[in-house]
Amino acid sequence: MENMGDVGYQTISGAISTATHGTGERFRNISSQVAGLSLVLASGEVVRCSPDENADVFRAAQVSLGALGVISTVTLRCVPAFNLRSVQEPERIDSLVARFDELSSAHDHFEFFWWPHTEWAQAITNTRTQDPPSSAERRSGPVAYVKDILIENRAFGMIQSAATVRRAWIPRLAGLTAKTMTRKEMTDRSDRVFTNERLIRFREMEYAVPRSHLLPAFSEIRRMIERERLYISFPVEVRAVAADDIPLSPAFGRDTGYIAVHVFHKFEHEPYFRQVEAIMNAHGGRPHWGKLHFQNALTLRGLYPEWRTFIAVRDRLDPHRVFGNGYLERVLGP
Repeated sequence: MENMGDVGYQTISGAISTATHGTGERFRNISSQVAGLSLVLASGEVVRCSPDENADVFRAAQVSLGALGVISTVTLRCVPAFNLRSVQEPERIDSLVARFDELSSAHDHFEFFWWPHTEWAQAITNTRTQDPPSSAERRSGPVAYVKDILIENRAFGMIQSAATVRRAWIPRLAGLTAKTMTRKEMTDRSDRVFTNERLIRFREMEYAVPRSHLLPAFSEIRRMIERERLYISFPVEVRAVAADDIPLSPAFGRDTGYIAVHVFHKFEHEPYFRQVEAIMNAHGGRPHWGKLHFQNALTLRGLYPEWRTFIAVRDRLDPHRVFGNGYLERVLGP
């Protein structure tokens, strides 16, 4: 696959139905890689669609939230297998913000994770290369599992658990986490670099904003966290993706920046997420369909120029809302 999200647990139908996107200003989301698919409708009829067959259904089904029918087959547009050179290193956040456009242009995939209450972030660049994997055997064996999975995840989990004892410790713990970040460099198969194993439970909200609004919105989040005296123990993720033309894609019609915020699952998330969502609303943000948000059909329909196009297809394919549920009623309407 030419691009992938960083969570490796999804089904392909779930990934495309929620517009899972990955990273890289020149790369569109996974839904844009779909060349054709089949839907089983509520009537039992099978509808095959592609850009050349039932094209209106195809465009709606590329990001459908499961509202049209059961996706039974997917045909993906793939590329020749490739390796990625991945570099992760800590940098001061102000430097990364100042160089964000430069770094996004210079590398196929660039993102950073900023640690609230600190001046530090982890920068990640992934660049396509013809070089052979530098550590494939080590990464796929027991040593890699202990180092990359158990140690990193468990150490981070211990810090989160310590924060539950006393929330006021979080700024110091964040500083400790920032100090433990080191430079890592490796070359490996693309799917191994793109996806990660997550062992620490958390809640997440992610918003897509116009690319030109990305860094101003991020700066507002930084100021809000300090102004509201919130204790945030998880990093804020910032990245960019290319525009697409899918009716319900958050990147529809505009080059896009994504900002993701996270909260350890034992902490309340709503106060923080609502503050972030208010900032995103002011910047024309569209929520990631597969993550938490507080929007509804009334607030969402104005964000998508082809909202009515999708609803018309839904009305035709599932007029009795056999595939409806509480979430779909909230975000799409009855």
